[in-house]
Amino acid sequence: MSRHNVLLVVADSLRARNTSVLGYRRETTPFLETFAEEATVYTQARSPSNWTVPSHVSMFTGHEVHEHGVDHTARLDAGHTVFEALADAGYDTGLFSDNPFLTDHESGLDAVFQTTVGSPEQYDSAYETNGSLGDWPNGFWYADRTLEWVSERDGEWAACVNLMDTHRPYEPLAEYDVWSDERSRDMQESMGFKWHWEFLSGNLSLGFASILEQIYDGAVRQADAIFETLLRGLDEQGVLDDTLVVFAGDHGEGFGEPTAIPDEPPAVSHRIGTHDAMYHVPLVVRAPGQRHGHRVTDLATLSRFPDAVRSLALGEGRADGPAFVPPDGTVVASQAPIGPAMREEAERVCGDAAPFAKHARLVYHDRPGDAVRKRAAWGESAHESVLQGRAGAAEDREIDAALVREQFGDDRYADVDIATPLDGYTEFEDASDTQFAGDLDDRLEALGYR
Repeated sequence: MSRHNVLLVVADSLRARNTSVLGYRRETTPFLETFAEEATVYTQARSPSNWTVPSHVSMFTGHEVHEHGVDHTARLDAGHTVFEALADAGYDTGLFSDNPFLTDHESGLDAVFQTTVGSPEQYDSAYETNGSLGDWPNGFWYADRTLEWVSERDGEWAACVNLMDTHRPYEPLAEYDVWSDERSRDMQESMGFKWHWEFLSGNLSLGFASILEQIYDGAVRQADAIFETLLRGLDEQGVLDDTLVVFAGDHGEGFGEPTAIPDEPPAVSHRIGTHDAMYHVPLVVRAPGQRHGHRVTDLATLSRFPDAVRSLALGEGRADGPAFVPPDGTVVASQAPIGPAMREEAERVCGDAAPFAKHARLVYHDRPGDAVRKRAAWGESAHESVLQGRAGAAEDREIDAALVREQFGDDRYADVDIATPLDGYTEFEDASDTQFAGDLDDRLEALGYR
């Protein structure tokens, strides 16, 4: 049976509700809309967590976040990811990203790949961002490096491209930055890299967070254009039709949306909370040779990526229905509490870290049509709602948090140990005593993680 190449493109912090392929009022994803004519669009896809490391580990391994335990205090052990399985099967594997959590972090995600391309020391001025908040290339640089790498492969290949263009700070090029204005750009630049704490503390009105969304939409448009560059390049090389293509956000982003749980903070940026803006992500998939597009309104999860690779690229059996849809119609997601460094920052800015230092546990169940039922627990408080389409909600009510937590008691991977605790490494934001130094340390701070 023939095998196929694999391309996973992850737009970091890309939420579903701001993509026009899912009905957003601004034309943020025109290429995705064209691509969808020959692809499968999952309208109710959820990410495994609300930030990068745990979500990527779930995508790579198929294990849920509460099962694999790789957050900011554990290292992924070798031999548990689909990319390693592909390498063992003779594939060349590569990771391309400006995200230091993927390419340099002690959690070990870079070790999963045979080739890793991270932040360059130098790059052509054509790849500069449209901003002054940092010195790094935009995602077109990583698209071009990916295409160069693919052109040098003699056999099957599998690549993961993580685009940081949709991650704060938002710095889209002028041709894509069509909805912001000087006020919004100046505001972002003046707030510094840790602006989420200013909003969460109440020092800044949440109304200003929605102003940043204007720049974010341009960043989404840019990520869409980068994806187009990648696919057109693969087509020119004559390998696109023989490639499983998966485009997704690894988690979403908040712009001050109020939460249904009274003691939960509003949704600002990501990493803290249960708001669906941080978990509902776009997911568009084209199987090798697919020519007809269709939409799947069933509940889907990114954790099924390894299953999709095995069924659609390796031909190991047939997928039971759409590749990313769990057979039982249930999806879980979770977030570990913030660690010592974030607690310290929360106390410094907000006065009290307790409102932000809780477990987030979410359980989604499929519903008829383009809808899901969501049960979410924030600490000991919990809420249930029915979510319609891209951003609608109805049937809100409080519930017992035990109804959510019981879903996490059955660990189907209890006999599989895939993580090793990091020796002396306690929190990703506090990098002063780790190997992070110089440019990498600056990059982490520029992303708001220190």
